[in-house]
Amino acid sequence: MADKKQPTGDYEVGHGKPPTHTRFKKGQSGNPKGRPKSGTSGSTNISALLDEPVKVTAHGKACEMSPFEAGLRQRAQRALAGHLPSIIKFVKICEEYGVIAPPPAIRGGGVVVAPKGVNFQEWLNSVTEEVPVDEA
Repeated sequence: MADKKQPTGDYEVGHGKPPTHTRFKKGQSGNPKGRPKSGTSGSTNISALLDEPVKVTAHGKACEMSPFEAGLRQRAQRALAGHLPSIIKFVKICEEYGVIAPPPAIRGGGVVVAPKGVNFQEWLNSVTEEVPVDEA
């Protein structure tokens, strides 16, 4: 059996109690070099990534296109297949880029209820301002 240095005094060596001569000295770090730096910087240039062409097979032919265009084509294919989230996202992208215009807001068509026993036209004139027809 190997000779172990016996600590002086009543100090007991065991689990979580290393011998005093192997402990870190005061002011000495347990990891003097520190944690190694990661290999990646963590930041990616997204615009350069979207400008880099990717190889895609379209209509049976291999071609290159931007990742945005490839993703948009894939989204359009899913939308045509009836995938509801893809339909919604595709329509939003088309509106954002001005390909299609959102439907105009519907004006008018409301319901007005007048109190009983009152002439409707007189009551309407009393609660509304006169607004020219062009502005309404």
